[in-house]
Amino acid sequence: MKKGLLLIALVCLTASVSFSQGISVGLRGGLTLTSGNTTFPANASQGRPVEFKNESDGLGTGFTIGGMARINFAGLFLQGELNYAQFKLKQKNNQTYTVTPASLTNNIKSESTLSAFNIPILVGTKLGPLRAYIGPSFLFVTNAEQKNTGEVVTSVGGVAINTTSVSSTQDLLTSEAGDFEVKPLIIAVEAGVGIGLPFGLEADLRYAIPAITGVYKNSDVKGFLGILSLSVGYRLAKLGL
Repeated sequence: MKKGLLLIALVCLTASVSFSQGISVGLRGGLTLTSGNTTFPANASQGRPVEFKNESDGLGTGFTIGGMARINFAGLFLQGELNYAQFKLKQKNNQTYTVTPASLTNNIKSESTLSAFNIPILVGTKLGPLRAYIGPSFLFVTNAEQKNTGEVVTSVGGVAINTTSVSSTQDLLTSEAGDFEVKPLIIAVEAGVGIGLPFGLEADLRYAIPAITGVYKNSDVKGFLGILSLSVGYRLAKLGL
C-alpha cells in the first residue's frame, strides 16, 4: 500500500515537472488583520444563563512569515507554503439579561490570540503581472489564549447595586476552556491576488475564512471569522524547465 502511494506521488511529481514552465522558491512575510463575531449558546454550568453574542471590536493585528514554492504549468500554477502566523481577534460583549429580580449587564472586551503553522496549498493563474489563486489552508495551532477585561454590573429596578471587575486569561487549547476550546487543526479556504514587482519582489492580498472545519470544537458556537493578510515576498531562485 505504502509502495503504491509512493509510486503515485512520484508519477504525479514527474508529470508536474514535465509539463511545468518553471519553479520559483522564495520567502514571504506580512501582516494579518482579523475580525469577526461569535455567538455562544446558553450554558448555565459555564456561567451563561442566556446566549452570549460577542461583536467585533475592530481589527486585530498579527503577522505571518515563511517560505513558498511555486510550480508553473499549462498557464496555471500550484503554490505551497509553510508559514508561522499569529492572529488576533478583538471582540466585545455589551449585553443585559435578567435573573429575577435583578439584571446583569456585561461590559467586557476580549482579545483572542492564536498562533499556528499555516500550510496553504493554492491553485491559480496569471494575468500578465497579476496572479489570482484559491485553495485550502491548514492551520496547526500551537497556542491559543483569550484575555478578558471589563466589568459586570448588577442592577435592581434599574439601580446599580454592585460592579464586579473582570480580568482573566484563558488557555483555549484545553477542555477547561469549555465552549471556547478551539480545534488543534483548523482548515480554511484562502483566496487572493498578487502582483510581481521589480528586483524579485511580489506583493499579495489575501482573505481566508475557516469554512471547512470551523474554529471551535463545539459546533453549536456560531459566527463569522475573516482573516485579511497583506504580505511581501522575495524570490530566492527561479528555475526554468
